[in-house]
Amino acid sequence: MLTLPYDITCGYYDCSEFGDLKVSPKRRAVKYEIEFFLEDGFSTYADGNAYTIKKHHIQIATPGQVRYSHLPFKTMYLKFLTEGELAERLTKAPAYFNSSHPEKMIELLNEIILLNESKTNELLMQSRILSFLSLVLSDATIPKLQSGQNYEIIAKAKRYIEANYHRGISLQDIACAVNLSPIYFHNIFTAVTGLSPHNYLISCRITEAKKQLWNTNIPLGIVAENCGFGCQQYFSRIFKKETGTTPGKYRKEFQQNYLQE
Repeated sequence: MLTLPYDITCGYYDCSEFGDLKVSPKRRAVKYEIEFFLEDGFSTYADGNAYTIKKHHIQIATPGQVRYSHLPFKTMYLKFLTEGELAERLTKAPAYFNSSHPEKMIELLNEIILLNESKTNELLMQSRILSFLSLVLSDATIPKLQSGQNYEIIAKAKRYIEANYHRGISLQDIACAVNLSPIYFHNIFTAVTGLSPHNYLISCRITEAKKQLWNTNIPLGIVAENCGFGCQQYFSRIFKKETGTTPGKYRKEFQQNYLQE
């Protein structure tokens, strides 16, 4: 059962209160703590485990952990209590990892901070917190690459695909965006994500096509062009392969859902 976060504190922190100290005092976390580091730093510790502070990396600390850091560092943070499924997932998640969507993380945290200060829209704040935690836990499930590399390459490739799916991009284009050869990039992307770059590209295109089918009357040929499929025939074939139905039937059935009891 999902329990919404409560007893929430959040904000920015640049450790200026510690003055000339080189190491912050040890403290025991009483809440779930998520830190989103804004710049490179030294090391942060949780229960004796050391993590190098890197820009746009996330640290999850759980209640009871002893924490301290080598100074200085600059971070955004979200602290809260929760139980049930959310607590279990946060406890099982890796303690430290990179964010694949740092701009979105910052945007959500800024909104959460403002909503928490105003105390005027609890429902909206909870929705933003859950969106943020969904991104955090999604990033937490991406495994590390072999040979000591992390998944920053994959995150960058995903961002490139998500920004350019509407164009006729190729494996060569994506690999070039992350400065790797096409074959090597294909192999590591597939090993890490379980999908080939092409399949991830198709997934992004199908997702956008569904959105356009939901709430517009745009002709199917235009939807195909908007989403990077090129022509309606190819779009229809791929859409049916991925969803089990044609775009036209999907649009009709989606609209009819409103009339069902």
